[in-house]
Amino acid sequence: MRLTSACVLAFLCSVAASAEEPGKKEPPKKTEAQAAKEIAEAVRLAPAWLWADAKSRDEVRKSFESREVLDRPLTKDQAKALLDMLAAGNPYLTDKTNSGVLEVLTGKDGETTKAWYQLPPGYKPKDKPPGLVIALHGGPAPDYKTAFVTAPQEYSYWTGPAGKQKLILASPAWIGDPTRVVMETIEACAKKWNVDRSRVWLVGHSAGGVGSFMVGPPNADRFAGIAPFVCGMEHGDRLKNAYNFGVYHVLGKKDNAFFLSTGRKNSDVLKAAGGALEVVEKEGGHDVYPDECDKSLAWLVARPRNFWSKDVRWTKDAARTGGGFLWIDPYGTTEPGTFTAKVDGNTIAISGARPAELVLSDSLLDLDKPATVTIGGETVFEGPVTRTLRAALEWVEARGDFSAVPVARVLLKR
Repeated sequence: MRLTSACVLAFLCSVAASAEEPGKKEPPKKTEAQAAKEIAEAVRLAPAWLWADAKSRDEVRKSFESREVLDRPLTKDQAKALLDMLAAGNPYLTDKTNSGVLEVLTGKDGETTKAWYQLPPGYKPKDKPPGLVIALHGGPAPDYKTAFVTAPQEYSYWTGPAGKQKLILASPAWIGDPTRVVMETIEACAKKWNVDRSRVWLVGHSAGGVGSFMVGPPNADRFAGIAPFVCGMEHGDRLKNAYNFGVYHVLGKKDNAFFLSTGRKNSDVLKAAGGALEVVEKEGGHDVYPDECDKSLAWLVARPRNFWSKDVRWTKDAARTGGGFLWIDPYGTTEPGTFTAKVDGNTIAISGARPAELVLSDSLLDLDKPATVTIGGETVFEGPVTRTLRAALEWVEARGDFSAVPVARVLLKR
């Protein structure tokens, strides 16, 4: 259902009509039916709480606070209705330009770069949010002037495969460490179109393939997988974090000896990491291999991000762009240490680094039952967990991720 200003106004009027009468000390106690109706209205207006224009958003938020619905316990059905509503994304976005150029921040003195983009054929803003593939060009480019020429050339190899898979395609011009440009490209796309954050992939040729190794594994909860083509570099422990997503690795048997040998070493590390892996060795050299562009995207699309994984493994990596990992301490501000987390029934067992909190969902645990969390064998939480609107809405607001939304937060004793 699309929200309109009339919907928002009707809700605000109902709030005013039910306000406490002057001189009355306590409002009448709500019946169960009235309380359920207020939750249903709040769920319906959740997109306005997140994405309406500033004035309307402020009024909706005031009404939520006045009715005290943000921290009221939700049932499983109410939480599902909320998540279904959020999964449709921001209903206020209207851009449907088929292709063009985006301005992307580089993080240096307000400087920007360009990203060439293409929308899925026949895209409409009200459609189910599409996934996004970011293609990194080869090089390395010595400056942005050179990168601006290279990016659209290699972007063309991915337009057909991305269109076939009904994905948004973006190919930024980049130099140096691509991490900031890649992450800002995701955000730039999400400001114009709804992006399914569980279906974001990173692909690249040559230096772009190295870039996918640099950006992907340290941020494996932000990507569903990567496809590095004809590249090699010593990546060390970083590739262990590829356990959490899929890698489609393409090598050329007649490629430069360094690229081929280090590429094969990377394949061995990836195999040891234990994640989903496809290694393809072509008979050619340092080529783009258009047929593999098509095959790699089909393979990646079949493997969306599993945010609510019940077997999480993380190896400390200083290249991590934010604290925490997946549902373990995602609001943390420091680089996470090495840890594992496994879920068995309603028990979460963590070993290694000690997180400060967890975000939870019925996709991970049965939140109608008490949960137990242990760290290194010590019980740090035991008891009921409450689903709330606040946990979900503040997550989407902070992360821009409406594809995997927690409905509860649990603080852990230290």
